[in-house]
Amino acid sequence: MRLLLGAVIFSLCFAPSARSQTIDVNRQNRTIEVVVSETVQVEPDIAKVTLGCITYGRTHDEAYQANLAIADKVIKALLSAGVPKTQIESSSIELTETNSSDMSNEPSAIRKARQFKAHQSWLVRVKTSDAQTIIDDTVQAGANGIEDVTWDVADAESLEAKARTAAMEKARTTAAEIAQSAGGKLGPLLYASNTVNGIMGLLAGRSLQTSEASVGAGGNGFRTPAFSLQLFPQKVEKQATVRAIFALD
Repeated sequence: MRLLLGAVIFSLCFAPSARSQTIDVNRQNRTIEVVVSETVQVEPDIAKVTLGCITYGRTHDEAYQANLAIADKVIKALLSAGVPKTQIESSSIELTETNSSDMSNEPSAIRKARQFKAHQSWLVRVKTSDAQTIIDDTVQAGANGIEDVTWDVADAESLEAKARTAAMEKARTTAAEIAQSAGGKLGPLLYASNTVNGIMGLLAGRSLQTSEASVGAGGNGFRTPAFSLQLFPQKVEKQATVRAIFALD
């Protein structure tokens, strides 16, 4: 757990901020106000993987059909690996004419074979422990792009609760230290508010690199992986900020 201590506001005879609630502060009702942030980190149990497939063709129909053929293999690989259909989403589908200026340095045969480009991608939600196998299987099935990997937790509410609890405990500890330094004693909690911010873990490591195979009759330029992508799951963070007002005895 990594602790982040935010600004601390100490008031003995001054009214606290009126942003949320006004507490009557006087010599008979003195208060201490603290604003504390706390960040909780946990290991992820969910991986969100975005897979891609790019194919080419002399005509738009040729590029599209080639893409459908690979897409069918990718989906079958996902289902065979035990990924439910409900965890597979079509992220994007694109069919365009290639930009001739982008291929000006390519041989004439390749330019003719790649006049159209089809791109399709899927967002797959799997267990963190299964992410590496899913990527390896789908790349072998024909997916030629790993476009994004993010990390998450299945029980987000539980993580938020941990962050709030940790922030409140730190607020109480901080207020008690201030009270002691002022020669007083911390009294009961009079008011508290909190906000929670999430920071999702991102892809850690390199993107998938590929080496181009020879262009076949269909001009699809099927790509095979030059090495196996290794994932390094990143911790998921939740940060809670607590504003608390305590009585000062």
